[in-house]
Amino acid sequence: SLTARQGVPFHAMLPQRSPLNVLLMLVDDLRPEILGSPALTPHIDRLAKSSTVFDRAYCQQAICGPSRNSFLSGRRPQRTQSWNFLNHFREVGPNWVSLPQWFKQHNYTALATGKTYHPNLPPRWDQPLSWSADRPYVFAENGYPPCDRKDSLQNSMVCPSAHPDSWYADHSDASATIADLEYALRAKKRFFLVYGAHRPHLPWNVPQRFWEIYPPTESVSVAEHEAGPRGMPPIAFTYEVDGQPTLRSFGAAVPVPYPDASTAPPANVSRSLRKGYYAAVSWTDHQVGRLLDALDEHAVAGETVVALAGDHGWALGEHNIWGKHSNFEVAARVPLILRTPGGAGRRQPGLVELVDLYPTLAALAGLPPPPDVDGADLSGLVLGGGGAGKEAAFSEYPRCPRRLEAPWDDLTSCTRTRKEDFRAMGYSVRTDGWRLTAWLRWDGARLVGDFSQPPVGVELYAHPAGEADSDFDATENVNVADLHPAVVRRLMGLAEAHWGKGPGEPVEGQEPRGREQGGVAGVEQGKAADASMARVESDAELLRMQFEEWWAGGVSGAMRRQWTRSTSTRPPVARPRGAVSRSI
Repeated sequence: SLTARQGVPFHAMLPQRSPLNVLLMLVDDLRPEILGSPALTPHIDRLAKSSTVFDRAYCQQAICGPSRNSFLSGRRPQRTQSWNFLNHFREVGPNWVSLPQWFKQHNYTALATGKTYHPNLPPRWDQPLSWSADRPYVFAENGYPPCDRKDSLQNSMVCPSAHPDSWYADHSDASATIADLEYALRAKKRFFLVYGAHRPHLPWNVPQRFWEIYPPTESVSVAEHEAGPRGMPPIAFTYEVDGQPTLRSFGAAVPVPYPDASTAPPANVSRSLRKGYYAAVSWTDHQVGRLLDALDEHAVAGETVVALAGDHGWALGEHNIWGKHSNFEVAARVPLILRTPGGAGRRQPGLVELVDLYPTLAALAGLPPPPDVDGADLSGLVLGGGGAGKEAAFSEYPRCPRRLEAPWDDLTSCTRTRKEDFRAMGYSVRTDGWRLTAWLRWDGARLVGDFSQPPVGVELYAHPAGEADSDFDATENVNVADLHPAVVRRLMGLAEAHWGKGPGEPVEGQEPRGREQGGVAGVEQGKAADASMARVESDAELLRMQFEEWWAGGVSGAMRRQWTRSTSTRPPVARPRGAVSRSI
């Protein structure tokens, strides 16, 4: 573990009142901006100010089911073999001990509500293995309520609603978690409680008052870089939003954008979508506040480890992407907050991963380290034991287009594709100064990217060394792989060492290393990158040429009609950005 390798045994640093209770709050699609987000989150901010906030924590795959299968089992995707919505970790690890199961085996009552595991991955929320039989698992109705009104909000992704709080699953699930807390206290049992919030996952259907706490829509900012990174291979982009080809907001419907900046949504649509997302975050923040208040009201905050984590990030127009399903920083980075009784607020800039959550919570609660997990124990970083985090964080994402060179027909991001039938896998290595993503052809027999063949595409993005760059507009806008071949070779070596041996093998938690050098220098070479890439045609023109080739190459009539409908309003030039619809 990180702690042991620094010579500071975690048992020596734990509070005297261990074993401790645990409250784990999981939030779907939550961006990692903490203490400074455009979203209003007073309760998460309150938690953060007395916690360790990991500024650079990363998921192992930027999609709900696989990410949760990874960190709740403590194994990386190459071991769980869960990269889609078809497979789960119990298929390959029927006897693995999950995170809640580890606490259950140590005489905790382990109870959960809402979205913990992704629905049906594993089946029945992994009952009876993961959860105690004391009380039922609660997954309330209206977890994903559509905008069902018959006016301009019909089918919108954003719909401030007149429904009472109690109509929504997030409120009901939080109430059930409070009831679970009260049950455990009455029964005098140590508890491991998990609350899984649905929002800010789409649709952004929340009570009206959370929309109204924000300023007028026309004052909401939009992304500055509404284009795919210069030099980005087309396979890196995601051409859908949660499986949909259309962005819908208050009666407006526009095609999901492509890397070309001219396809960005009109400003009023982008602003209303951003405001809808922020309102959904504030709604979930309200539930977080209810749970924190319950700990205080029952006088158990001083005996409870509190954790808040997202399962992946979410792009709000950065790189012209709306959603996750990629390996970009805005998709792979997650919020991770850990509070121990009596702990002080601190920011931890070191690289860590969601797969580290399992052994870390076990250590902070006073349990022995779990066996056969891939994550590292971060308790030393939480309790002030020092350390700089990991050498690298690893994420991955599959792609399933018919043709690798024309990937825009991949509208499901492999969620319903058999793992043997993936077409490519993007392996992403994040170090202190760089992000490398290599898109490799998929070996469906071995279930691993083929390092023996030339990559489909390679991306290298420079990041400021030693700090978290939370302005996702400011980085990963220029692919500098051609300018830094030595960095590419070194990080490709890390990728092959991590993934090249294939699935099923344990991957040990990594010892902290020194900081990478050269990230800032790479950023400063943006002008050189511009000059280098001026030798070739623009990415937008190349994409148009490839699309026309694909279109003429035998597309089925049904597919042709679908794309004609979905792109019939796509303009050939940039849309005007000034007009704002007052109806939004």
